[in-house]
Amino acid sequence: MLNINYSLKSLKIIVEKVKPSKIVLVSSNNLIPKLNWAITELKELTPVEIKIIQVPDGEVAKEWGVLKELLSDFIEVGLNRKSIVIAFGGGSITDLVGFASSIYQRGVPYINIPTTLLAQIDSSIGGKTAINFLDYKNQIGSFYNPIAIIIGSRFLETLTERQIIDGFAEIIKYGLIKDPSILEIIKSRNLAALREESVMEGLISKSIKVKEYFIEKDPYDLNIRQILNFGHTIAHSLELKYNLSHGEAVLIGMMEELKLGEQLGVASPEIKNYLGVLLKNLNITLNKKQLKVDWKSILHDKKISGKEINLPVVKKLGEAKLIKVRLDKLISLIK
Repeated sequence: MLNINYSLKSLKIIVEKVKPSKIVLVSSNNLIPKLNWAITELKELTPVEIKIIQVPDGEVAKEWGVLKELLSDFIEVGLNRKSIVIAFGGGSITDLVGFASSIYQRGVPYINIPTTLLAQIDSSIGGKTAINFLDYKNQIGSFYNPIAIIIGSRFLETLTERQIIDGFAEIIKYGLIKDPSILEIIKSRNLAALREESVMEGLISKSIKVKEYFIEKDPYDLNIRQILNFGHTIAHSLELKYNLSHGEAVLIGMMEELKLGEQLGVASPEIKNYLGVLLKNLNITLNKKQLKVDWKSILHDKKISGKEINLPVVKKLGEAKLIKVRLDKLISLIK
């Protein structure tokens, strides 16, 4: 069972229980001044000094050189297996810090404090940690769960519209694959109304429940959990190549994979049309012109086994499954 908390004040209880020898907080150099109020609050909640380590912002944080520097900082600070590392930021930070924590001294406890909508409902949950390698997404990583996840709604007030849309890409995905009530909430509101605290809290809660459902059934992503990868087979082949945000890549990926589902005779065209109307209501326009799938990236997809890939497809709203597709067939369909 995941230890998810909804107040920064929960750090005090966690620290009292763990009694860490040291605490470090890792965040991006751009985020620290913007969210200094939260860092100050965290420092006041624990008698143990919180030392700050800065890393680059965005996907750059998930590079090999940054990981090496972070591990060097862990050594310099004197972290040990009784210490706590706090990952404070978006998905790139939680991915990097989670992986560093998993390999430093064979595992040091860490806490995720996700500050973006995307990280709160997706990347901070489930124990997947990774860095990019040789221009391929999430190629080196581990499964290593945080001892706690702390979600704060106040962080969402600081996000740009693009960052909110990034999060909604994954929220919409949860609605398509498991819980259509999510789609009904989104369908009846514009983006401004969806940002209201009570609405957002409800969507976050529903999204986390969907992710928990798949994680509990398949902790190590060997079968049914791969349904959470819907839209990501194509998204990961575009994201780094064209410098797209993760949410934009996933929205494009979902539309394209719904087309694949139709071509494979599994999905109804109505689902793709429904998604198109939903995005139009939210005033979200996808720029798909001149985007070509990077096949080298797809060949590094972790859902591949031999000459086949486990492809998540949405059969109807709220119901998805995995189907095995030969890679040569997939290539011919996408071309």
